[in-house]
Amino acid sequence: MKLKDLAQVCGGKLEGDGEREILDVGRIDGATSQQVCFIADKKYLPLLEKARPGAVIAAPGMALPQGTPVVRADDPDLAFSKALAALRGEPMRPLPGISEHTVIGEHFEMGENASVGAFSYIGAGVKLGKNVIIHPHCYVGDAVTIGDDSVVYPHVTIMERCSIGKRCTLHPGVRIGADGFGYHFVQGKFVKAPQRGTVVLEDEVEVGANATIDRARFDVTLVKRGTKIDNLVQIAHNVQVGQSCVIAALSGVAGSAVLKDYVQLGGGSGVADHITIGMGAKIAAKTGVMQDVNPGMRMAGLPADEGKAFMRREAAVRRLPELVKQIRELQATVAKLTGKVGGFEPVDEEEEINEPEPGTVTRFIRNRPKPEE
Repeated sequence: MKLKDLAQVCGGKLEGDGEREILDVGRIDGATSQQVCFIADKKYLPLLEKARPGAVIAAPGMALPQGTPVVRADDPDLAFSKALAALRGEPMRPLPGISEHTVIGEHFEMGENASVGAFSYIGAGVKLGKNVIIHPHCYVGDAVTIGDDSVVYPHVTIMERCSIGKRCTLHPGVRIGADGFGYHFVQGKFVKAPQRGTVVLEDEVEVGANATIDRARFDVTLVKRGTKIDNLVQIAHNVQVGQSCVIAALSGVAGSAVLKDYVQLGGGSGVADHITIGMGAKIAAKTGVMQDVNPGMRMAGLPADEGKAFMRREAAVRRLPELVKQIRELQATVAKLTGKVGGFEPVDEEEEINEPEPGTVTRFIRNRPKPEE
């Protein structure tokens, strides 16, 4: 593809030789004369010294080596994605139709150009929309509906009565509609609470590999339009996830929690049951959210705290070794001047500081003498 055509695909402004042929994309530190790379931050500019790319996608105003053809775009990352799709094409898709090695239940309905791969099981009353792809080795339970243009990758399980919207993507190993984790403790043992609700994914939801979304106890576990869920995420029963949320890998959302629209959960974060995270809130990685979060808040830590307060506290904690040293130096100085430290014995430099005894104020103030009679 000529560079001038690629620039048009990317929606960028070309600077340089538009007749140059670009065949592929490449890494910024290894791109060749027939590849295009991108730079989203000037800190990566030194890497260009190791490469001779055919072109670079960069933001307006970013200085590049002289003579380098450039496609200027306000969002270089997005423009590069468009270039990637144009140069490498769309993912391969199976031919329409049903494999002869598939089990199909009664009253099955399938839209035009849909396909069902080998060794899949399709239950009774299932409805597939137009262009739906069910890859091999999938389980689709009774009365499941899957909307137009959705893709279900291998080894996905969708249990009975669940609903998948249009243009959804379920990556390998996803489990939709398993029982929620609910039990009654009766006479010394756990008795299972029936889980008879469903799961509904609205349009354009993407669920990463080996993520799980449990069915509600009696109502609906809901993931609204445009939300993106990463690999190995757990969404528990009766959870409500708003529109265009982002949930990164290894996160868990406990039962009946509510995530309003545009919430972002960092990797490995956890949300306690029956709490609400307000619209647009951002939860940092490894954060444990135990209480409701107001809209637009940035939270971090375990338990979660307002982001700036958490960072100040963490910065203070990192200074503790330095502060301990300063305290010991001050104690030693006062000891030389007075022979004692404010009524306390100085702490030896090599002495191990143990946890305080009951009744002490800090680990540095101990053996408080009794006031003189």
